[in-house]
Amino acid sequence: MPKTKVPALKNIPNKIDRELKDTLDSMKEAQEIRLGRRGDPLDRAITLRELVDSGLAKQLRSRPFDPNGLTDFIPNDDQVGDLTIPPAPTGLEASGAFTEIIVDWNPAQYSNHAFTEVWRSRDDEIGTATLITTTASFIITDPVGYDQTYFYWVRFVSTSNIRGPFNQTNGTKANTVENIGAVMLQLSEELSNLPGFNLMSTIATAATVIRSSGSPSTRTDSSAIQSNDVWFDTDDGQIYTRNSGNDAWVAARDASLVTLFGSTSFTGSTLSAAMATAQGDIVTVTNAQSSTASSLSSLTTTVTNNNNTLTSSINSEATTRSNADTTLTNSVNSLNSTVGGHTSSISTLNTTTASHTGDLNAMFVLTVATESNGSKSAAGMVVGSNASNGSGAQSFVQFQADKFAIWNDTNASVAPFIVSGGSVFIDSARIQDGAITNARILDGTIQGAKIGTAAITTAKIGDLQVTTAKIQDANITTAKIGNAQITNAKINDLSADKIDAGFLSADRIDSNTITAAKINVTDLVLPTNGGTVTGSSIGNFNNNSKRYAEITTIGTGAGFYQGYVRLVGGNGQVKTIHLLFSDGTVNTTVTSGGTDTAELLDSSSGVVYRTPDIQHLNTSITESRLTSSADTANLPIAFRYTGSGTIKCYMFGQGDANFRQIGSADVRFVKFSAS
Repeated sequence: MPKTKVPALKNIPNKIDRELKDTLDSMKEAQEIRLGRRGDPLDRAITLRELVDSGLAKQLRSRPFDPNGLTDFIPNDDQVGDLTIPPAPTGLEASGAFTEIIVDWNPAQYSNHAFTEVWRSRDDEIGTATLITTTASFIITDPVGYDQTYFYWVRFVSTSNIRGPFNQTNGTKANTVENIGAVMLQLSEELSNLPGFNLMSTIATAATVIRSSGSPSTRTDSSAIQSNDVWFDTDDGQIYTRNSGNDAWVAARDASLVTLFGSTSFTGSTLSAAMATAQGDIVTVTNAQSSTASSLSSLTTTVTNNNNTLTSSINSEATTRSNADTTLTNSVNSLNSTVGGHTSSISTLNTTTASHTGDLNAMFVLTVATESNGSKSAAGMVVGSNASNGSGAQSFVQFQADKFAIWNDTNASVAPFIVSGGSVFIDSARIQDGAITNARILDGTIQGAKIGTAAITTAKIGDLQVTTAKIQDANITTAKIGNAQITNAKINDLSADKIDAGFLSADRIDSNTITAAKINVTDLVLPTNGGTVTGSSIGNFNNNSKRYAEITTIGTGAGFYQGYVRLVGGNGQVKTIHLLFSDGTVNTTVTSGGTDTAELLDSSSGVVYRTPDIQHLNTSITESRLTSSADTANLPIAFRYTGSGTIKCYMFGQGDANFRQIGSADVRFVKFSAS
């Protein structure tokens, strides 16, 4: 039934009663809203046609539509949707990379699956989760940024829009790694601001030590003195540094000690005098019986200032013990400072042992520690070497620290190697041979990858682009391909009832047999043999001299041949025309007067099919002849051939004078199976 055209509503005339015009305007506005011509389109009325066209309803075709009732209009309940609740997904995994989290799960195992919902939350609480995406695949990539932690859930939705349960109550956790470059920059800044770094930078990059008995005016190499240069006075052992203005030598001092002792009093007129007084604490003990030599020195200074007790001590001990078999030497030095129960200390230990059996050991230990309000921090270094007779030798270096860094340039903004909180950060690494249990790679450029054996239980790929794939043997149970472009496909067994295609190009099908009850096509193109041949190629027909002229080849081998031949007249009369189809060679040099077809064939040739003489389309001419281009002969021809040779089409004729030609011959044949 054709769609009814709804006319436009005319404007209400102005020259009518005002009250009537307002009423008609309201009615027009309501009508235009229902037609969808005014207001929100969601408020327009739905027609019966729209319900039928949408599939929500159907019209009973057995009786005409009644505009006054709905007796022939019912809901479309022919196909009831599958209302089965989808199962809970399984196998959910979430893997964090650098700025993205990859979430995957097992494919749905029910028939009417539509898509999967993916939910996430900062907390392991499904009630706080939000829907982030839906997908028809079974893997997604969630871009969240650096150093992020999320929990994930998924659930299936059917084609009937029925939602199933979540995979489980607890979420699946994943986190991305921190921004390594930013962390290394931050750690480098922290380490470069620690005490001692600036001194190391000064000595390593600028300072030069000059040994001289008098104030030097140039460096040892005669170059100019620079700020932060160091002068060691060989007369009294005093150390001086060049000031920042590079115009004076300043006696080296510890700024903390100056602050601590600069305004305090102690025993003796000067700090040096106080230290000299403490020399009485030095004790030397010699015990010849034990072959032991020891030396001990100590310095302790205690000052009371602002109700605080300030204590500093320097202790050193050197001990050598030996007997007939073993020698042991120890050197211990310690520096301690305490203020109000807050303590800092530096200790060093040097020890060596040697025995007559070849057991050797040498070790240097350095520790620094602080303690304040119950909080302790310590750093240390051990450098050692040992050897044992028959067991070889080894050396070792060990460090203890919250943070450890190696600088290749103390003016650089980022240390190339940092250890912090048990994690190692490397700015640039070159590894000859690496064994990695678990690797997360943000961007990998691999020149050559060699995999001895790869066992992949399940591969889930959201988006795969493969330039060239070579598969020796593939056993695929189910393949779902949205859009496939296949240059060459060889399929051993193809069930045609599984093909649902809008267009199937026949020139891409190479098959010996196609069995089908019905093939519906808009255009069917079959390959043909033959072609159009000009009269000059066919040759002359002379005065009353009959001959066969070869036109073209129409096919090879057994089959059912069907086609046509169209002849067009040319520059004069050609008459006594018929067509011959032969799988042998035709004698085309027949003398004048020859009429028997057998006389025109070699003994090895065979006639496949011969037409009667062609009747001219103009019935006023009784003979079969072509005179001008206005004369044409169109002959549909069909015959069956059981041989294996090549079939050619010949034209038989003669002219009413010499050098007569036809205009052209168009020959087209299709070969079908002989069975």
